[in-house]
Amino acid sequence: MLVDGELDAVIGPRPPHGFPGPHVQRLFSNFREVEADYFARTGIFPIMHTIVIRRDVLERDAWVARSLYDAFLQAKRRATAELGDPVVLSTSLPWQIAEVEATRELMGDDFWPYGLEPNRHALETLIRYSGEQGLAERSVPVEALFVHSTLDDYRI
Repeated sequence: MLVDGELDAVIGPRPPHGFPGPHVQRLFSNFREVEADYFARTGIFPIMHTIVIRRDVLERDAWVARSLYDAFLQAKRRATAELGDPVVLSTSLPWQIAEVEATRELMGDDFWPYGLEPNRHALETLIRYSGEQGLAERSVPVEALFVHSTLDDYRI
């Protein structure tokens, strides 16, 4: 539909059919610079994914939320642990170390934060925009989006 001119734009996890091509291009050719500028001005880097647990599962097995949250935290730690280590490159990208350094300089060490508090500003902005744009029928407190057991990072 993009190639045929039936759609003006699309947002998706992968480049669409026909990219790059005469009718299918990035909205911003300098997307890296535009995104970095937006983050520098707003402190928001759009959240990429969410985890949802069906209510009946949570009511039956309340431990699932915290266990799943902890598992994702551990997976993230493993995935990012050696990104900046020049001796143990996790990819064969030629400028990996420079990119990691530039990202950390702009966004800090935890550039994919999990949980409510590190994402509060982005989530509250999302809720506000959703209301303003008519995407949500009502605003909810950001805490209502999280299972109580995932609101902190302490262990008993």
